[in-house]
Amino acid sequence: MKQVFLVGLFFTGLKAFGCDNCNVYFGLNPNDGKNHLSLLYRNRMMMGHYNAFGQQLMTKHAAHGNDPAFWNNQVIEQFHTIEVKGEFLLKQRWRTTVVIPYLYNIQFINSTKRFGLNGFGDPILMEGFQLINPYKVKEDDEVQQRLEIGGGLKVPLGSIDQRAGNLIPNLDLQTGAGSWDMIFYSNYLFKFKNLGFQTNLNYKLNGKNQDDYRYGNTLNGTFQCYFQTKMKNLTFIPSVGVNGEFAQFDQSIETHYDTGGHALFALIRLQSFWKSFSLFGEFQKAISNQMNGYQQLINKHKITVGLSYIF
Repeated sequence: MKQVFLVGLFFTGLKAFGCDNCNVYFGLNPNDGKNHLSLLYRNRMMMGHYNAFGQQLMTKHAAHGNDPAFWNNQVIEQFHTIEVKGEFLLKQRWRTTVVIPYLYNIQFINSTKRFGLNGFGDPILMEGFQLINPYKVKEDDEVQQRLEIGGGLKVPLGSIDQRAGNLIPNLDLQTGAGSWDMIFYSNYLFKFKNLGFQTNLNYKLNGKNQDDYRYGNTLNGTFQCYFQTKMKNLTFIPSVGVNGEFAQFDQSIETHYDTGGHALFALIRLQSFWKSFSLFGEFQKAISNQMNGYQQLINKHKITVGLSYIF
């Protein structure tokens, strides 16, 4: 981590919130009970404003930043992820999920790109089990529900030491975290006729990387209500809801009290189905940011779009 400190610990704590792909959206849909192969794009944007004295103006209480490049400037970071995601069912009870991400992370200062790092990220492997199995009910049953629990691993294959000139940007901008992390999730879905709701919870237990740095453990939860309607050969499922992210402090040789915190997002989502294909898009707008310390960037929004082939 000594080389990473050359750029400063200004953005520590972001990847504590970086488990959007741990959320599992398993809706009751026209092709339920089948395997899915998906291509997804995700984008997350964070922002900060600093005065000539290095004070962060977007936090409740201003404080001095430790990187002079930010002083009297606007700082924006964008995290782009393209991922291949496979979901494979076995005996209508077991679900194996594999996620392979490719990342492009950018830092801008006053609209000028300062850093741009890209490469494969840390893949995720999860296994889930259906406690309540909806596949045995008929499609036209008025009441349907599902409860699935599972867990898995995030494998440290992404880079943590990419360079930009003679500097190594902060770990948050790297494509990997460098640690073996455990993921636990639960997903409950209820549907009455064409109306329903869904809740997702996942907890990520982070390990230490080779520099003895560990991101704070995170809890991520989503609640959304949806409506299913059909038009000829197309099925549409619009939904609205909220997403909450909670992260503990990062740890190294000391506890980093300026990391972690919690954020709340309002979300809107639309999913459509046609034959063996599904197309969806989701937009999340941050409505609350309660970050620890005074140096972290503020969440602005998250965007996810994807195309799935169902077989």
